[in-house]
Amino acid sequence: MKVLSGVYWSAGGTKESNQDSVTLQQVMTPRGRICLAMVCDGIGGLPGGEVASGYVAEEISRWFYEEGVPKILRRKTGKQLIRSLLREFFRIGEDLQRYGKRNELNIGTTVTVLMIWKRRYLSFHLGDSRLYLCRRKARQLTVDHNNRKGALTKCINSYFWQKPDILQGRVLSKCGFLLCTDGFYNRIGIRQLTEAFFPWEIREEKQIEARLREVAVHVVKKGEKDNISAIFVKVT
Repeated sequence: MKVLSGVYWSAGGTKESNQDSVTLQQVMTPRGRICLAMVCDGIGGLPGGEVASGYVAEEISRWFYEEGVPKILRRKTGKQLIRSLLREFFRIGEDLQRYGKRNELNIGTTVTVLMIWKRRYLSFHLGDSRLYLCRRKARQLTVDHNNRKGALTKCINSYFWQKPDILQGRVLSKCGFLLCTDGFYNRIGIRQLTEAFFPWEIREEKQIEARLREVAVHVVKKGEKDNISAIFVKVT
């Protein structure tokens, strides 16, 4: 399995700070390449949104190396991997609750995680960041956790535990996965995402980085004011 990838991370058009956090990790092992990609969008209406998103990104990255990769190498089942990651999400939520109580803050973040190994993928999702599968047409895999007024109904936060949506499946050749925060997708449609991230046309990582940047510039010109973050992973 060969992987091409790229990352875009920006405060966006008018924001002074960036409450988004991203991470992209790859490990070559005797069982092949194992990848972790994640985007988190700190809740802008809450103080310390960047603290929440950064902490989640840091802790899931640590879990990837300390538990995720070893479990895959020990040929643990998908169910065991899911249980381990669920425990990590629960622990992170408890940490955020303690931090919020100690500092008299309510903090939270969206989180969309993708792991790829041995032609399999696993995703955990809370909030309105998104995961798209890109083949002949881009298709949103995750469900936005917000109400009709746009307010989040689920996230990982200092209020209470919410179980993430869990997706898993097979990875087909010449497909791509796009993870992005709402600042990236708010002002662009499926047709434009399909054209920008058509896997058959992407042969180098510098193409991925250029296309992520082009979309970001486009949405800023369209009036997007939020932070803009995205990761694209192509699997061949």
